[in-house]
Amino acid sequence: MGVRQQPQQQHDRTARDCQRVWTRGLTSVIHRAAHGDIKPTLGEEVVVDKKQGSSPPSLAEEQQQLTRSRISRAAMEAVARRGFDATVDEIARLSGVSPRTVFRHYASHDQLIVSTVKDMFEACGQPTEGVPTPTDDLDGWIEGLALTIHTRNAEILGKAFWDIHAPNRNASEALSEVDALRRESRTRGVCYLVTLAWQRAGGTGDPPKDLMLAFALNFSAFTTQALMVDFDQTPAQIGVLTAEILKMLLRRAVQAQGEPTDTRPDGGQG
Repeated sequence: MGVRQQPQQQHDRTARDCQRVWTRGLTSVIHRAAHGDIKPTLGEEVVVDKKQGSSPPSLAEEQQQLTRSRISRAAMEAVARRGFDATVDEIARLSGVSPRTVFRHYASHDQLIVSTVKDMFEACGQPTEGVPTPTDDLDGWIEGLALTIHTRNAEILGKAFWDIHAPNRNASEALSEVDALRRESRTRGVCYLVTLAWQRAGGTGDPPKDLMLAFALNFSAFTTQALMVDFDQTPAQIGVLTAEILKMLLRRAVQAQGEPTDTRPDGGQG
C-alpha cells in the first residue's frame, strides 16, 4: 500500500520545484562558504544583475571561461578519484593546460579544492528528469530521489567523500570552510525534502525529528559508501533499499500522529 496523500494544498510544490529550490539553496550556501559575502536562505531567488545593453564577452573573456570550465571538470574528475590529495599538476594534465594556467584562475591548491567541492555539490543538486512529482506519486518520488542521490554520491563525490567528511583535520582556512558548507547544505536540503514528504503524506505541523534523522541517514553519502564498500551493493540497489525504508518510516510516522497519545499498549485509557 502506498503512502497516503492529501489533496493539493496551497503550499505544495512539485518535485521540480523541490529540486530547483534545493539547488538554489546549495548554490547559495556554497557561495557564502567559499566567499563569505552573502547570506541567503534556502529557496531564495538568486538575483543576477544583468545590465541592459551590456556588450557580449570578448574573445579573450570567452577563452578564459572555456579554460576555467575545462579546469573545473578536470578537478571534479581528479578529486572524485583521489580526494583532496589530487594535485594541481594532475588537474592541469587532465584539463590540457599548464599548472601556471591553473594558478591564474585559482590562487592556491586549497582554493581550487574548495571551488571543486562547490561544483560537486551543485552537480549533486541538479534537477532530475523522469522523477514523478510528490503530488502525483509520492512513493515514486521517494524512489527516484533515493536512486538519484546515491548514484550522484558515488559518481560525483567519489573518494572526495572521505575528505569532505573527515573530522578535526588540520586544514587551511580555505579548506575549513568545507565543513560549514557540508553541514549547512545537508541540513537545509534534508529539512526541505523531509518537510515536503511529510506534508504530502498527510502529516501536519513539523515532521518528527526521528523522521528527519532517518532521511538524513538514508540519503547520506556515508550510507552510499558503507554499503558499496563493505556489502558490495550498487547505487541502484542502495536506492531501492533506502527508499523502502523511508516509505515505511514515513507511513508509520503519519499513522502515529493520528493515534491518541494516552492509549496504553493493552488497549486501556489513561
